[in-house]
Amino acid sequence: MLAAIRSGASAASRSLAVVAQLELVLVGAVLLLLAGLLLLRELRRWRGRHRPHSHEVRARAVMGELCPNGWRAQLTLYASGPAAPVEATAPAGALVAVDWSELPGEDGEHPPVRRVWAPTIAEGLAAMVQDRRTDEVLERIEQSAGADDDPWDAL
Repeated sequence: MLAAIRSGASAASRSLAVVAQLELVLVGAVLLLLAGLLLLRELRRWRGRHRPHSHEVRARAVMGELCPNGWRAQLTLYASGPAAPVEATAPAGALVAVDWSELPGEDGEHPPVRRVWAPTIAEGLAAMVQDRRTDEVLERIEQSAGADDDPWDAL
C-alpha cells in the first residue's frame, strides 16, 4: 500500500512538473511576442526618421508634373550669424535659400529665377513646390481673364 501511495504521489508530482513547464513555455512565448512587437515598432520609427531623401524625391516628382518643360534648382546653405544675407526672411539660425526656375518652353521665353527661404532643406523644397503651385494658379487666372468670354456680358 505504501508503494501505491508513493507511485500516486510521484505521478501527481510529474503532472505538476509538466504543468509548470508548460506555464514557463507559455510565459516565454508571450515575452518573445512582446519583444518582437517592440522591435517592430522601433524599426518602423527608425525607418520613418531615417529617410533623408524622401523630401527630395517628392519635390522632384511634383515639380516634374508642374513644370512640363523641366526645371532647375540650386540650394545654398547659410550659417547663422553675420554670414546670413540681409534679405533672408527665415528666422535666425541656419538658413537654406532655394533658387529655382522653369526651363524655357517652346516659345523661348526664359522664366524668372525665384528664391524661397527656409530653415531646413526639406522645408525649402516644400516652399519651392508651393511657390510653383501658386504660379500655376496665377497662370490659370491670367488665362481665364484673357479669354474672349467676358463673364460680365451675361449681366
